[in-house]
Amino acid sequence: MEALSTRPPLHTQTSTGPCEELPTVSVSSSHSTSKPKPAPTSVVNWVYEIPMANPNVAANAFSHIQSFSLNASVIDDKTGLGVTPSPSSFHISGTYHGDEATFRSKIAPEFLRTLPTPSSTTIKTLPWLDSLADMWGSPLPQPLTGYDAHDNFYAKSILVPESTPLTPAALLNFFTYIATNGSATTGWFSELNLLGGPASRVNNPQGPPSAYSARNSLWVVQNYATVPAAASANGITKPTIDFVKGLNKALGMGYGGYPNYVDPELSASQAHGVYYSEGVYERLRGVKRSVDPEGVFWNPQAVGS
Repeated sequence: MEALSTRPPLHTQTSTGPCEELPTVSVSSSHSTSKPKPAPTSVVNWVYEIPMANPNVAANAFSHIQSFSLNASVIDDKTGLGVTPSPSSFHISGTYHGDEATFRSKIAPEFLRTLPTPSSTTIKTLPWLDSLADMWGSPLPQPLTGYDAHDNFYAKSILVPESTPLTPAALLNFFTYIATNGSATTGWFSELNLLGGPASRVNNPQGPPSAYSARNSLWVVQNYATVPAAASANGITKPTIDFVKGLNKALGMGYGGYPNYVDPELSASQAHGVYYSEGVYERLRGVKRSVDPEGVFWNPQAVGS
């Protein structure tokens, strides 16, 4: 299971870090296998709310967080984190799969070094399932019938390679865009989750190949906007879509994307190029031909579309 950050807050005025690999699933025409890992006894959940006076402060702060995330002397596969910026603050949250004393004495001091003073801090050790519920912000059990949770949203994503981290110029452009445009748009969040760094389980998977190809990423960025339930029938407005596209563009073009954060405006061929490497896509297309030759399982961006 991944070491996820806590659920990001929507801006109406929120791995993942070097983390444990998701259970590996192998698909054939007749069976599937998985290799789940034992749940930890406990997890340290942590959250910092940190004010950001202006885009320059925000860019410098994130540059430090990025350097921290690549520092093998302090971070390893036990730490996951995500940063959710607003026009005036960072909501930073994560997990530590170790003891709380080590987090407080080793991880936290280096993480906070050079950052503005947090306006609030939460550090607590929880049992595994309680940690998941705390991250999500609500109980885990769901009704067996009558489940009707849904969201009308538009999302885009970026996968930032570890070999070319986000530059100071890109970060300043990104946080300037948020400071300039974020307050005028409601129901949005941008979350930058750590995928890479020292000992990343995402970038160094164990087991057979999977459908995920970006095994060289440092950050996965999700830019997301939703509309209130009362307005859902009208769909997402063009200004909201343009705002989300602007978030992506502000960080730079030419990046790949995360296949679970689907952008419905991409054509099938565009989506295949953004979400998969050529080798992985061709392997998946071969599996598709073998197990679903009639195309029963289909969506507009499905493998083979």
